Amino acid sequence: MTDESPLKIGFLRPGAGNTHYDEFAAMVPPGVDLDMRELGVLRTALTDFAGRADAIVERAAALTREAGWEGVIVPGAPVEVQNPGLRERLADALGVPFTTALGAGERALRAFGASRILLLTPFDAHMNSLVVPHLTARGFDVQLADLGFGSEQEAVDLDAGVVFDLARGAVEAASGVQALYFQGAVLNPLPVVDAMEREFGLPVIASNPAMLWAVASELGRTFSIADKGRLTREWPPLP
Repeated sequence: MTDESPLKIGFLRPGAGNTHYDEFAAMVPPGVDLDMRELGVLRTALTDFAGRADAIVERAAALTREAGWEGVIVPGAPVEVQNPGLRERLADALGVPFTTALGAGERALRAFGASRILLLTPFDAHMNSLVVPHLTARGFDVQLADLGFGSEQEAVDLDAGVVFDLARGAVEAASGVQALYFQGAVLNPLPVVDAMEREFGLPVIASNPAMLWAVASELGRTFSIADKGRLTREWPPLP
């Protein structure tokens, strides 16, 4: 791979928080040029993303052309679940491989043969009530961790040890799950993913690394990234 130029991948971040994006950016391998841009949909609450598919698709398509992106990442489960048909519209408009947060998570879970999942999010009850049926409709048996967040802002900058403790309690309360799925990057498991996998004996899927794996794989590249979980270390093929 040393003779290949870095992949130019666009990342349309939906929020203005920096900590989890910075940590994710730091794990991106030299073979990827990750171009982070704002989604451009102003919001004061997650529900403000509802019905904004036109603006999202137009911005993604325009930046793909202007920046010469070879692949596109559209993160944010609330973006997708509040804009039905978003994946299909992006597929029609972009002309390059892309992924959404939920799309990548679904593929990562299937790569490990996991259909019974423990879902951990920083979202409130309303947003979880949209995300869970979305995953159920795609064939997953979802157990939602009761983490008690009233807003995703409550999860911003949580200490990694606190995130680990929340996950441990959720695993102890769950039954028969085959994987943990962290959706909503402000609930950041990246510093402790390996430790979770060792203790729980289960794959831990986090949305940002899953999106990197999905798009780079679509573009024919494989990597091995240490210390951020089995998915990006083992780099299984796309299902």
